[in-house]
Amino acid sequence: MYCKKLVLLKNSSFKFYNERIIHIKKNKEIYYLYRNSSIIFINTTMNKLLLFKKNNFRNSTYFLVTLFFINLSFSHHLHSQNNFEKADSIAFHTEDSFDNPKDLALHLTKSLDSDIDKARVFYMWLAKNVRYDCKKFHNRKKPNLSARTQQEYEEKLEQYYIAQLGKTVKRKKGVCEDYSRLFKALCDEVGLEAEYIVGVSRDHYRPYKKVHNNSHAWNAVKIDGEWHLLDATWGAGYTDSKVKKFTRKVTTGYFLTPPAAFAQNHLPKDEKWQLLEQPISKNNFGKQPVVNYGRDDYKIVTFSPEVFQTKGADSHKEIWFEFENAPKEFSVATKAGKPVPFTKKEEDGKVILIFSSSAKQKIIIYGGKSKRSKMDWIAKYKL
Repeated sequence: MYCKKLVLLKNSSFKFYNERIIHIKKNKEIYYLYRNSSIIFINTTMNKLLLFKKNNFRNSTYFLVTLFFINLSFSHHLHSQNNFEKADSIAFHTEDSFDNPKDLALHLTKSLDSDIDKARVFYMWLAKNVRYDCKKFHNRKKPNLSARTQQEYEEKLEQYYIAQLGKTVKRKKGVCEDYSRLFKALCDEVGLEAEYIVGVSRDHYRPYKKVHNNSHAWNAVKIDGEWHLLDATWGAGYTDSKVKKFTRKVTTGYFLTPPAAFAQNHLPKDEKWQLLEQPISKNNFGKQPVVNYGRDDYKIVTFSPEVFQTKGADSHKEIWFEFENAPKEFSVATKAGKPVPFTKKEEDGKVILIFSSSAKQKIIIYGGKSKRSKMDWIAKYKL
């Protein structure tokens, strides 16, 4: 993170979307300003998130702000500095059977030195080898343990979880709790600091429902003194809406995901594990858009935090994205599959989708190589 001072003059190009969002163009750089407890700029030419506090600027001739730049390019600074080819190859070619987390951890990391490579090989091994256990999801039971004292109960509970870890390693099946507990156990064996995190996740098939009570578990891992988030369960694939069928689809998008993106669909019980300066409230959790940052083919760098409503004679709604590699074709539909009219334009490195001001549907945005090819979903918004 670093700071920069910037003077915005009144005669800069200002475009008011609404009371919260202002489009500013100065020196060929475009910013979006959000008015809330702290004001947020997104600098679309530098792919940075800029935070500062300033409440009243309409009547000022100019104002001076201090901008705090935070990289929002999905941990690009870590990924770009590391070639995971070796770690990924080890994870994908380790087919031996193991009896416990220790033997597995030592085998996977015996030729790896850095903490980030060790975290990566554990994530990728889990994503490739452990299948989601749909039957266990529907028949989960709390451990039935009897004890005369709290200490005895805790000791028995620890032994129970150790036994469960061994089962996960041998059977290569489990639910989110098993993926996450095993990731932490593997890290523990090689001295890598990790946390087992519990909370709720948004329903992939019903992201805008009022109550989100899908219990879920994931991890945080400390690399070079900083905590990062990951979800090996989601990195392994996905289930159908009734959690009856699991489809393997290994993706790296849930490894060291930036907190702002991770918070779209992960709400930890302890808000400190959002790793955000301003944690998202439970009330606002389900109001956010859902962006498919798990896609490896069309990686999203930045995206609209909400739908923009422009003002004026040509008022309309906008949603924009920046990609490392943008899809050539887009389509938009409702959950029921009904097409939603839109137009597309590209400006300053962004793909902008434009909708009618009167549109009020919940939409799914798809992207792909062509209209004839299969298009996977990119994002879900509420117009």
